[in-house]
Amino acid sequence: MSKYHKKEEVNTIDIQLIALVFTVITAIISIIITYNQKLELEGKETLFTPKEALKITLFNRKLILILSFVFLYVNFILFKISKEEGENLKPYKLQILASLFIIVSGIIALYVVSLSNTENVADVENPVI
Repeated sequence: MSKYHKKEEVNTIDIQLIALVFTVITAIISIIITYNQKLELEGKETLFTPKEALKITLFNRKLILILSFVFLYVNFILFKISKEEGENLKPYKLQILASLFIIVSGIIALYVVSLSNTENVADVENPVI
């Protein structure tokens, strides 16, 4: 592995680490929104109004979609490095395909949330794509 490729791989790992931190944040946001819905169903005071919960959920879905594109970018970089080094590309092609499926599901999930009214936002909130 050349020094350039090694540096490029280290950079992709840095990007992945940052993206993973944001992925954890999106999961925490989803948990909070779901807990807010539970409080509402139990007739207790909620953390957010339904309108605020919807805005937070839309933001969270957008962030998840952005993160999906980041992971796709990382997969393309790793594919490129592996191709230049003559490695087996099948695993990288499958990772890219999986990333594309995640992006499509992220777009659908964002669309579903954007169609939702404020009363059922937690019904469509799902931290895992």
